[in-house]
Amino acid sequence: MEYIEVFMDYLNNKIDLSTAKSKIENMIPFLQENGYIKDCARASLCLTYFERYNQYNMGHIKANDLLIFIRDFVLYMGKFKFPRLIKDVVENYGDKYGIIVGSDGNVDVVEKYPDELIKYRDFIKQVYTLDGEEIIENKYVSSDNYITEYTCFSTYRSLEQKLAVRGAIELPDDNTMLISLPTGGGKSLVTQLLAAVEEKLTLVVVPTVSLAKDQCIQAKKCLKNDKLKKAIFCYNSSNNNDLIISGIMNHSARLIFTSPEAILKSDLFNTTLRKAAETGFLHNVVIDEAHIVPDWGVHFRPDFQMFSVVLNEMRKISNRYLRTYLLSATLTEEVVDILFNLFGEDGKNVQYRCDALRKEPRFVLVKKHDYEEREKTVIEMIKYLPKPLIVYVIEPSVANNYCKKLNKLGFSNIYAYTGDTKDKDREQLLEEWKSNKFDVMIATSAFGMGVDKSNVRTIIHSCVPENLSRFYQEVGRSGRDGLPSLSVISQYTKLQDNRNDLTVAFGLVNKSVLKTKNLLIRLDSILKEAMIEGDLISADLNTVPSSFDGEAAEHAGQRNMYWNANTLLLLHRKGYINIIDAKYDAKQKSYFFRFKVKDVGIIKHKARLEALLSKDREDEYNVRTNGYEKMKDIINNPMKKCWGNYFVSLYPYARPICNGCPVHPNGTFVKDDDIRLREKSTVNIDTNEPSLLLKRYMGVLNDLLIPIENYDEIEIEQVIEKANKLEVSCIVLPEKYRKINSKRCLSLTNKEFIVIANKIEWLLRNGVFILLGDDEVTNNKIFDIMSSGNFKTYKKIWCCKSSTMIISKNRTVNEYLNCRSCNLENI
Repeated sequence: MEYIEVFMDYLNNKIDLSTAKSKIENMIPFLQENGYIKDCARASLCLTYFERYNQYNMGHIKANDLLIFIRDFVLYMGKFKFPRLIKDVVENYGDKYGIIVGSDGNVDVVEKYPDELIKYRDFIKQVYTLDGEEIIENKYVSSDNYITEYTCFSTYRSLEQKLAVRGAIELPDDNTMLISLPTGGGKSLVTQLLAAVEEKLTLVVVPTVSLAKDQCIQAKKCLKNDKLKKAIFCYNSSNNNDLIISGIMNHSARLIFTSPEAILKSDLFNTTLRKAAETGFLHNVVIDEAHIVPDWGVHFRPDFQMFSVVLNEMRKISNRYLRTYLLSATLTEEVVDILFNLFGEDGKNVQYRCDALRKEPRFVLVKKHDYEEREKTVIEMIKYLPKPLIVYVIEPSVANNYCKKLNKLGFSNIYAYTGDTKDKDREQLLEEWKSNKFDVMIATSAFGMGVDKSNVRTIIHSCVPENLSRFYQEVGRSGRDGLPSLSVISQYTKLQDNRNDLTVAFGLVNKSVLKTKNLLIRLDSILKEAMIEGDLISADLNTVPSSFDGEAAEHAGQRNMYWNANTLLLLHRKGYINIIDAKYDAKQKSYFFRFKVKDVGIIKHKARLEALLSKDREDEYNVRTNGYEKMKDIINNPMKKCWGNYFVSLYPYARPICNGCPVHPNGTFVKDDDIRLREKSTVNIDTNEPSLLLKRYMGVLNDLLIPIENYDEIEIEQVIEKANKLEVSCIVLPEKYRKINSKRCLSLTNKEFIVIANKIEWLLRNGVFILLGDDEVTNNKIFDIMSSGNFKTYKKIWCCKSSTMIISKNRTVNEYLNCRSCNLENI
């Protein structure tokens, strides 16, 4: 490929650094657009080489930092005659990493692996060789005005993405839509086009400030209208947000990314959003990475669940105008239930499920009975496994300890990102991580969530995650470019001081749900201190439980407040109380809930309440321990069954894909469905009144025949023009027209239509324009579909030969249909 030639010209001093960098940067968009994912990855590595060379030359990184990069570079790219600066480093220090300068002057790498991973060498080779197809064929799907007018893209990433966008845009008011698209499937486009297609406000609530900033930047890059770009904001309580507030008040803001805490804790922001809801300006609320809401909401970020209370208030004052969207890649059934319980409403919950397991990871488990040996093993893995690489740990102190040990070993370009990392440092670390300034990050769980970095090649868990979902979500932060990645769990097994990796993981689970006795104590204490106004109870969440002694009460702090929040949120979810509003008092540094008790008798009858709560608490506890037990089983019995089957037991809508695990070292790859629509999506929505033009040609009938003589002579642009003129929902075309722009209509090929028609028929409710072809079998499948279910009542325009046979009716189209006819040119 040309990028190799450019890189060689640079090494041979035929072009300078600036020219080489510019040329390769200009090639990458073409490689991406045409599906050359291996070449795209390798071209990007050339750019990283320029960065590392400069970093070392300027004294910003040490020899060991350069060497582990050069080792990776050669394994990914092949042998090269590098400049003298690099050859000197290799000759002086390269032996310990298996890097040598050969007799031909090329820098080469000898095979070297951590001892524990020698039997998995094939997995590592697959990652380094970027094993798989040379070209990922783009699944071309027809574009439309949404993608071409508003974004910098020429087509959708997949049919699933296009349908998700269409479904989101057409969602009726006061509905909640859960959208599950695979990692890398382009969920962000849903948010961006919601903001682009109407002059209303779309509010996006994300887990971290860093992610909010990242998505804000991406939205401005993807959307091409300059006026719209200026109306995209990231609200951060530490910034000056006057421009955002005025943008909401004067109805010029279109897309705001923020966190739940910012909405709850800023009176001005909260009040301004409520006013926007009341006036009908706020129309869409998106909860991104929604799968974390139940987990974080209970464990240490109750603000997520509190926001559901605020959102419900906004719905009411908007006169039921708001639409809510829950976005995620993979969802357990328990999480879906909790999300709809918090953010939805019976009869108005819509699911769009395209769940899929990742095909990129190869899974490895390494057990260590000595903690220090485990640390040494992980450090060896950092040296010799494919990078970029993330090491996940449970506690910030462990991450910092790894960094200190690596620094002592002569590494300076390795960093830690944890809950203790300061905000300004987080922002810088994320930016440098995304721009490939360094290749190794030691982190706790939140790092990497939703971050737009596609080339992470290895995930090491120097811990056991507390549940299988967390493990899989973290593994999913690698291989997002579609190329192979490696997942290694390094488990410490010895029980020392009643602690090892499994006990630590269980401790996190066990502490996340209050015992019934403590729930009742907290509830009783809250009610005793609460203010009562009629049937409304106002509770200060800083209330200290009566069971706390003096010292414990004095140091209760935020953790106590969060447990009080979790107590009331549990009662809210289970239907004992109805939380009316949730507010934060900055002076008192406390949240206040106002709620109504649904059955005062139950609350007063403590024995009965205890019995009921014991069952509810057990249910929630079982949900949490279920994920832990799955993680424990995969750790204790890694050879019991294919790991793909473990994951699909957690995410039942997906297929059990595995490209390599302890059970199947060669993988048992199961081909996924071409179209990943897992479930029927049902929406309670009426059919629109047909356009005047459609009424003119169809009258009260539901079918219209447009006879044609020869399919080969059809002018497809004319067909599209007429379909749009008739204002139908969808146009169905033969396979050869896959790449067309269908303008306003949703365009589907006949094969796509056959698969998805009954899955999302509500998107087709305003009529379907069908251009048939010479394939008799396909034609008849379409006829059978259009004669069933709700399609019987939908408007259908048949553009086909009059002699087309309907086999199931043993009659021609012309004989069977009760319809009018007209010529295409006359419409």
